Amino acid sequence: MELSSKNGELMDSVTGLLPGQWYNLLRDNGFKISRPGRTAIITALTLRNRNYLKKEKRLYPAEPPSAPVSLPPLFILGHWRSGTTFLHNLLSLDKQFTFPHVYQVNNPHTFLYIRQCFQKELTERSAKKRSMDNIKTSPVSPGEEEFALAVLTLTSPLIGWLFPQRQEYYDRYTTFEKVAPEITERWKKSYGAFFSKIQFADPGMPILSKSPLNTARIRLLNSIFPGARFIFIHRHPLQVFKSTRRLYDSAIALSAFQKRKYDVDARILKRYAEIHRAYLEQKTEIDSDKLLEVSFEELDSDPLKVVQQIYRFHKLEGFDDFKMEAEQYLSGLNHKKNRYNEA
Repeated sequence: MELSSKNGELMDSVTGLLPGQWYNLLRDNGFKISRPGRTAIITALTLRNRNYLKKEKRLYPAEPPSAPVSLPPLFILGHWRSGTTFLHNLLSLDKQFTFPHVYQVNNPHTFLYIRQCFQKELTERSAKKRSMDNIKTSPVSPGEEEFALAVLTLTSPLIGWLFPQRQEYYDRYTTFEKVAPEITERWKKSYGAFFSKIQFADPGMPILSKSPLNTARIRLLNSIFPGARFIFIHRHPLQVFKSTRRLYDSAIALSAFQKRKYDVDARILKRYAEIHRAYLEQKTEIDSDKLLEVSFEELDSDPLKVVQQIYRFHKLEGFDDFKMEAEQYLSGLNHKKNRYNEA
């Protein structure tokens, strides 16, 4: 079951919740809902998810081990609308990587069962364009694990997109700097367990990750995944602002269960400043050979040159083989940049 609108697509942030989680989320937000139809759909989906989870446990009676991820992940960092999705999609063409798929991040409790029983449907479902950038996505496209963490922990700023009247409360999970240690530890454990489950599904390959909020969490990521490697992509702040404004007016606005009352421009600027403040503070804590910074403008003008730079910096093998597939992908890419009203 999908949520959609003629005005754009809804972000499937909570379609993977279980019934108890959904009740807790509604209770924590005072049952203040302005979209009862969507609420009913999510409620039905949580019942389906509970059934799927029972079936997954029968298929895999021994839970995937929550062992440390064996190979250091490669994290793509950068604020929303800085080119993180484009870079993630491009690097994911390299078969040496595994990555969280869209259906996995939307269904973190049950994706092993879904893959086992709906493999054909997952691969055959046609890709759809995202309203904010025209990038095509499908259930098997690279996904952003923050959506999985939002479902698993309910401690993510993405929950604030759904319940904007408490956005300030959920924003503290951007850096976790003002969060109780036990909540942070529970989040870290859930992150490690989710990646362990990804690794269980596709063993022997490092995980390629993309999550804009992780830009503010280098310290946390290093504590969960020792030896982690990073790519930070940046873009001119004005372009980021205009593109993020469109994101708020399209997908984020359509996702909410409540009417937002905050100033969108102020919210964007505040989060931008917080994310980059944390990034600049924490990037000095990792070895210089673990973090490469690239610009969107360079990636946009010569993507293969930037990718080759990434391979050399992080000592990745197989660029020549990857290059052939990347060239084919880029030649057929219909990625039209949206134009924004300057007013």
